[in-house]
Amino acid sequence: MANNKFNKYIGAVALGVVITAVPSCKDDLSDFRGDGTSSPVATESLWELINSNPNLSKFASIAQKAKYWKDEKHPVKTYTYADILKSGQLATVWAPENDAISDEDYNSMLERCETDGYNLQQQFISNHIALWRRNVSTSGIDTIKMINGKNMIFDKSDTANCFIQGIPVDKKNIPAVNGTLHTIKGTTPFLYNFYEYLKFNSANPLISKYVVSNDTTQFYKDESIEGLPDENGNPTYVDSVYRTTNILFDSYNYLPKSDAEKWDMPKKCFHARINQEDSAFIMIIPTDEAWQKAKQKLAPFYKYPQQYEDKVKGDVALKASEVPIRKIGEKDSKEIDSLMNMSIEMDLAAPLVFNINKQPKVNGKLWTLEDFIGNKGATAEYLLNTFGDTLRNITGPNYTWDKTSIFNGNLIKMSNGYAYEVTDWAFPLALYKPDIEVEIDGGKFYQTGMQSAFKVGTDTRTISFNNSTYADIANKYGHVSRNNYYYLSPSGPTVNPHAEIKLRGNLPSTSPVVGASRADVMSGKYDIYVVMVPEWYNTISAKGEISQDFYEYDEETESYVIDEETGRPKINQHYIDSLANISKMCFNCYVRYSKDGKKETKSSTSATITFDGSKVDTLLVFEDFEFPYSYKNLTYSYPVLAIDGKTGGKGYKTTDGFIYGLHIDRVILRSKETGEETILDPQ
Repeated sequence: MANNKFNKYIGAVALGVVITAVPSCKDDLSDFRGDGTSSPVATESLWELINSNPNLSKFASIAQKAKYWKDEKHPVKTYTYADILKSGQLATVWAPENDAISDEDYNSMLERCETDGYNLQQQFISNHIALWRRNVSTSGIDTIKMINGKNMIFDKSDTANCFIQGIPVDKKNIPAVNGTLHTIKGTTPFLYNFYEYLKFNSANPLISKYVVSNDTTQFYKDESIEGLPDENGNPTYVDSVYRTTNILFDSYNYLPKSDAEKWDMPKKCFHARINQEDSAFIMIIPTDEAWQKAKQKLAPFYKYPQQYEDKVKGDVALKASEVPIRKIGEKDSKEIDSLMNMSIEMDLAAPLVFNINKQPKVNGKLWTLEDFIGNKGATAEYLLNTFGDTLRNITGPNYTWDKTSIFNGNLIKMSNGYAYEVTDWAFPLALYKPDIEVEIDGGKFYQTGMQSAFKVGTDTRTISFNNSTYADIANKYGHVSRNNYYYLSPSGPTVNPHAEIKLRGNLPSTSPVVGASRADVMSGKYDIYVVMVPEWYNTISAKGEISQDFYEYDEETESYVIDEETGRPKINQHYIDSLANISKMCFNCYVRYSKDGKKETKSSTSATITFDGSKVDTLLVFEDFEFPYSYKNLTYSYPVLAIDGKTGGKGYKTTDGFIYGLHIDRVILRSKETGEETILDPQ
């Protein structure tokens, strides 16, 4: 973007304020002219020097015709670059000599002054001008920010032979009253940053349209210069300040305000300011073909109905029939299609950007852009995109996936990194439809005030069980997730607990390719598991140690029996069995979900699950359970898994060894479309 300094300056000029060039104390006007002769006093402006030099006539003609643009929508119609170069703003110009501009390019640029003035400004004129004096007086290498925001290397290592971004400087240090002129034997190369490439390059219109559609241009009244009121007394502005922002660049998810009947989705952002020049990004830019193929591949998992129950507003003491409904296009299916399209495109765009400085170090060293593109980050343990997904290689029985395959495309150098323009969408399906893990924790699963949905006793609580502290038990009988699990106590001495658990992931998936903390149920099939914990784990947790009863003791030797495999005291299996035999659990399960697209219903099938209480166990409760509609990215709704204790019935009485409480670690939904094998009980 053009430098704000010029915007403010031109606003003052528009008011008729005359600003003369006043050299600062650091400006040395006794530098040399291009011919090497001494000139103690500069008497001409930059424009006069350029316009009077026949070897710069092409650059002068373009500057005289090119209008100044504050942004791509707002030119200053009466102000050209000739006006800027004769003004009081101190600047340095690296002016291309005539031989550096072909006649074809010259005529094209003159035409673009009228037809594509903003891009001509950014890519050519302002790519050769910087603020303040930039003289060759000492050797060294400077980074110069041009007024279009691009960073250029001014190499003065050899003061006799200087270069600006690799282009040789011919005549240097020609002093002007308002700056310094250098002539160069070429044109400074222009590189888009990612945002500019997407906005002004028409090669991939679908991804470009998505990104640019999130632009917001605002008028800033307080920063604008007000002129005389119009005939109706309304204010007019001789210089209006506008700023364009894009919510995709923000470092947070954005939830726009809406009326109550609309389904708004939190906007997933890049979390990366891809318009900043001083950045080091790698970005994947899909061609239209790749974008369309990816949307078609994902479409079966993004099917939305006409309405959902509002679980947020329904989280009060209401009857099930009173839960409010949110409607989506009840009369017009196009609204449903729009929701699907918005959700898919957002999920496709969010994982595309990688910040090189955030990738895991290799041998203690940070990556450079050049090192990364050398092997596409293959030697990194994992790749981390700016959205927060952790991508690892997959090697499994069903398929393999190399994390570097997402970079198989045409490499394009940008001013703030590199882009891979890909014709094939190589992200794994598990990134979009991952396994879902819900840790059953006091604050993390759906507790509603509805009596019909939550009936538990006052002793319901989180139970800590440190897998490392109790390693002798955990290594043999199973670890619990995050060193804790949940106890659903009976609501009365002989009244079974009941809870409806929201099927919305609150743990990173066990998938090796995704690290997102939340995963939503999508349309398609899942296997549903409940991970149960034996009641006797609580006995250990309550005491804070593994008591002697849990180890085998040899009365003859008066010592504990040593396990040959572990070298540790051997676990007393008979004691474990005796505890398990009196602490079995049983429960019924059903799913409440949007089945017909109108109101949530209870699944027609329910499962009766028996847990023998002998070890941490992952129990399959529903196989190939199909959700006809997706909850992906919805703020207010999700399906639930209802769990009812069953102790007391025939065959499940306390006299049969069953207890009324339930000890639950996690609920897992394993996606049936990803082809991955989920590690359910790492032991």
